[in-house]
Amino acid sequence: MKFNFEQLGGIDKGAIELGDLTVISGPNNMGKTYISYAIYGLLRHFKRWIDLSLSRERLTQLKNEGTLRIELTDYQIKLVDYLKKASSEFSESLPSYFNVPEDYFKNAKAEFSHDQLKFDFTNEFKEAVSFGQSEQVSFFKASEETVLSITFQTKSGGRVPNQILDDVISDHIADCLFADLLPRPFVVTSERTGIALFYKELDISKNAIIEHITSGEKVDPFQLLNSMRSRYAQPIHDNINVVREYENLSKRKSFIREESDKCKPIRDALQDLMGGSYKSIDKQVMYMPRKERGRDKVAVPVYVASSSIKSLFLIDLYINSLAEKNGMLIIDEPELNLHPDNQRKMAGLLARLVNTGVKVLVTTHSDYLIRELNNRVMLNLDVENKKKIMKTARMTSLDLLKPSQIKAYSLKDDHKIHSVDVDKYGINMEVFDNLIADANELADNIYYGIKE
Repeated sequence: MKFNFEQLGGIDKGAIELGDLTVISGPNNMGKTYISYAIYGLLRHFKRWIDLSLSRERLTQLKNEGTLRIELTDYQIKLVDYLKKASSEFSESLPSYFNVPEDYFKNAKAEFSHDQLKFDFTNEFKEAVSFGQSEQVSFFKASEETVLSITFQTKSGGRVPNQILDDVISDHIADCLFADLLPRPFVVTSERTGIALFYKELDISKNAIIEHITSGEKVDPFQLLNSMRSRYAQPIHDNINVVREYENLSKRKSFIREESDKCKPIRDALQDLMGGSYKSIDKQVMYMPRKERGRDKVAVPVYVASSSIKSLFLIDLYINSLAEKNGMLIIDEPELNLHPDNQRKMAGLLARLVNTGVKVLVTTHSDYLIRELNNRVMLNLDVENKKKIMKTARMTSLDLLKPSQIKAYSLKDDHKIHSVDVDKYGINMEVFDNLIADANELADNIYYGIKE
């Protein structure tokens, strides 16, 4: 899957092709966050811009006969049109998506690339939606089949409106069609530490209503609706909503928890990185450090925990509760607030996620993270004492990465996106090597110039 960008922030033009692991690096204020948030927006919200509605006749048939068969290959001819329309609509909505003035993204484009895309019907699809206790619509597609069967069950008196039924069906047809073509994304923004710190105060709509009503002025409904709009870019707003719903969301089980044996190395890496776990106690999110010998067990409210614990909060929630097969984790600066040792551990966690089927996209300034990813690429070679090295480093087969799994990009002051070579030695991020070489040269010049 490829994405094209034009006039997006500081980026004049460029393209990103997703790998199993996608790494974007570069100096500050070059547009890394814009790219990651735009990719998230296109993947997360594309369904709202495509029309898969059924005809009135087909809805009537479903209600009368109770079943309907949809031949999914009929949609292939329109795939390019769907993605073009979604791209166009998303590009038009960039100001509202990032919550900036209308002219801020004038002439900007963020769009899918459409070369030789095909729907993949390999996997089974099975879902059901209930409308109260009277009606249910079920969806089923067998693996390797291209027919989606829809079943409508109703008791006497059930009267779900056609528009609602059509919306539900359209949404699930889209899920079935695009499930194996477009990964389902979850974003972890660089603002995550602030969200974890102030999540109790971030009920934007409620606060806006209270402020407006208590202002002493006549209530203006249009001004009230406007004040209720999020003041943040959509990805940040999505993170706030997830944190608000933590108590309910944390009760879910991700596929990583469901497949506990296969995915145990992921949870082990997360525990090693965090040194504890999170828990909701009396509607308060608490961090529970691993008990140390001779010390009492403690529970720390997240808002007073260390910055690293706040930074890892959403990543932990995703891994334990929200991760789906064919999912995608997008992290803006995974190294945020982490000691260099923990930045290396983060690289190991990302490698294990990738090898369990989660696509990962990161923006980073961390040389430690890149070098540790490269270690995992080089270990795929014929290395002397390989087993001993892996045992000493507590690595498993999930830690090893192939060059073919990685796509890497660098943003520079020429306002373009540059593809970075990935070979058997890893990602060639020469920008870090040059900076380190410059710092070492300066240190040598100072050291050898000191007068005793």
